[in-house]
Amino acid sequence: MVDGKLVRDNAFWKTVNFNFYDLSILEWCKLFADVKGKHYWGKIVPNKVDFESDLLSTLSINRKELDNYSEEMRKSRDKFIAHLDSEETDYRPYMDLALESVIYYYQYILKHENEENNYSEFPKDLRLFYDSCSKEANFEYK
Repeated sequence: MVDGKLVRDNAFWKTVNFNFYDLSILEWCKLFADVKGKHYWGKIVPNKVDFESDLLSTLSINRKELDNYSEEMRKSRDKFIAHLDSEETDYRPYMDLALESVIYYYQYILKHENEENNYSEFPKDLRLFYDSCSKEANFEYK
């Protein structure tokens, strides 16, 4: 997408684009919005207070803003992705906070929860890896 518009506007690229978008929302909700879920960060991270404080600081938002964003993500998931309600228009939240929160979480896990070096095959810097993949995707997309 460039400036919110698909570069290629055929059925295949629309499907691919929105499938990735939908999957990103589903996975983000597992990590940040499903408090009772198995994969929620609060069930993984031992020092919840410091993690949340640093996450909010990294995102430059407060807890209420994160809760509001989580609600937007759940709305998209619940009304349009996981269940197709009778809404007339699709709802797609901005993904900037989702990306930044996932990068923060990833880097946190590598730094604080990797005593056994279980993640040695994973990229050390998720932002660099994301940027590299994004450049490659842009090349293929055009």
